[in-house]
Amino acid sequence: METKNIIKWWDFPSATIINKNLPKTQIYPYIKKVEDKKLLQDSVQSIYILANIQTNNTHIEVYEDNKELYQEIQFFYVRMKKKDESKKVYKLLAHLIPYPLVVLIDESKNFSIYTGRFEKLSNGFLKLVSIYASPFYKADDLKEVLKQLSLADFPKNNMKEFYDGLRDKIVTITVKVQYGEEVDNITSEKKDQLDNLQNQIEHLRKCIKKERQLNRKIDMQMKLKKLKDELSNKLNNKHT
Repeated sequence: METKNIIKWWDFPSATIINKNLPKTQIYPYIKKVEDKKLLQDSVQSIYILANIQTNNTHIEVYEDNKELYQEIQFFYVRMKKKDESKKVYKLLAHLIPYPLVVLIDESKNFSIYTGRFEKLSNGFLKLVSIYASPFYKADDLKEVLKQLSLADFPKNNMKEFYDGLRDKIVTITVKVQYGEEVDNITSEKKDQLDNLQNQIEHLRKCIKKERQLNRKIDMQMKLKKLKDELSNKLNNKHT
């Protein structure tokens, strides 16, 4: 994948574009854990800073309240050596860089886009609370996917609305693929609820298979039905 094409298809405002390689040697001194250095060395081929969204280059206002801080938003492109390490790489970058991140991760024939949900700490730094990734797409679909996520389409009242708009669009697409349902807009918080219900359902299914007492199995099956109904209602925006 060429960074110039990513930038063009993603529709970055010209003033925000950086498009520079970030050498791993510049990152190593800031990494404390040996396993994180090994992750960067063994799994990551290269890192590029695509763009930096700031008030002075977009007129999108900074957002801050007691729990959140959006001063600027940085976009990265990461080319991987190994598969199945993308989430760890996003977590590492989010730990090192004190801004909400959007990272396009290239695994040769496939790619995914990673975003997060962050909380402001008392010292002003950000803590990564949750990670939200798009489905994995084929490399040939890059142009089409980025056009669907054109940055021109998201709210620009402030940095939070802009970032949350992009993240929730990605989350909604992921939910459609994950649950096989046509859904309206899904926020990251709602996806957390859906995934929690799905985890409960899977756990209960396993328990039902192991249970030998009929009365307990029947009781668990009733609970399972309630969880499935609750999941279905949330997917379809129905109140339970």
